[in-house]
Amino acid sequence: MKTDIDEFRPVPWRRRLLLLALGVATAVTIVTTLLAGPGGVRTRAPADAPRCAPGQTSGCVGGTASVIVAAPPASAARP
Repeated sequence: MKTDIDEFRPVPWRRRLLLLALGVATAVTIVTTLLAGPGGVRTRAPADAPRCAPGQTSGCVGGTASVIVAAPPASAARP
């Protein structure tokens, strides 16, 4: 009795080696990405940039950044 289902053929050793290498590379990439932490482009201030004088907040090294924040809800404003 012959069926339409093909006989099982084991995966060749080269394909197994490829799958193993891809799995290891994926695991290493994921672990490295998780351990590296967030980063980005880090720039240094120019060497000739002046330090902030007392009370100066912009146009110098060590100044503050402007941040726009939404107003708190009315219920949180009153205790």
